[in-house]
Amino acid sequence: MTRPTHDPDLGPTPDPLRDPAFTGLIAFAPIKVWSMVVTIMGDLCRNPDDRITGQALGRIMGDMGVANQTLRVALHRLKRDGWIEALREGRSSSYALTPSGRARTEAVRPILYATGAPEKRPVFLILGDPHDPAAAFETALSDDATLLAPRLALSTDRDAPPDALVQTLQADQTPAWIIAEIAPPDLMQDYALLGETLRRIDTVPADPLDALTLRLLALHHWRRLRLRHGALPDLVLGDWPGARARSEVTRLLARLPRPTLDSFATLAAP
Repeated sequence: MTRPTHDPDLGPTPDPLRDPAFTGLIAFAPIKVWSMVVTIMGDLCRNPDDRITGQALGRIMGDMGVANQTLRVALHRLKRDGWIEALREGRSSSYALTPSGRARTEAVRPILYATGAPEKRPVFLILGDPHDPAAAFETALSDDATLLAPRLALSTDRDAPPDALVQTLQADQTPAWIIAEIAPPDLMQDYALLGETLRRIDTVPADPLDALTLRLLALHHWRRLRLRHGALPDLVLGDWPGARARSEVTRLLARLPRPTLDSFATLAAP
């Protein structure tokens, strides 16, 4: 099969000869190849000593339409940035997450693989003293806070700067401008499109490599969107496009289970 050419900075482009399930997910959004490698490593390398051969990576990325040269550039970047380490074995190499890369992967794993919305908890609207420096207000906020404007934030943590006004946000009374801040229109649109794209996938590819490729494409697009925000959209909006996309991702991942590294190496062999 003839593979498409593409801009290395944007990753693969759809191959018109592929199944619409693939072309729809490849065309969904530009794929940064280095980021896709992080998705693959995070999904398949579950243990500290897990490694993926360069040949296997090349096969799965090739199934997405990515050239070997583009993959090599991405691997070089990931090594330079401390995400992965390479082990030379004769004429071939294998790759593993570094301790730092693994720590970053593990930190987001509960978010990416969650099958439901985060546990309900209050969301607080925090208004700071207008006479205090805006920078000091931001510094005093918890890590999960979302800044809406200078000295105005949302947070699931009631702790606030001294003299700040803290009120519980009522989800059914949330004004549109706050909703637009925590879930911007472009995010809503991307989630709606992802959910609809995944919903149309109702058959599992017979070829195991194609099945894995479909799993990784779906997971990657979900990861790209989900890591743009925290829990606030789920807590404030309830049934929103992001929640519906998560349901579709959960459904698809259940139908396309993660292979073991041994079976992945076997199906990725030439």
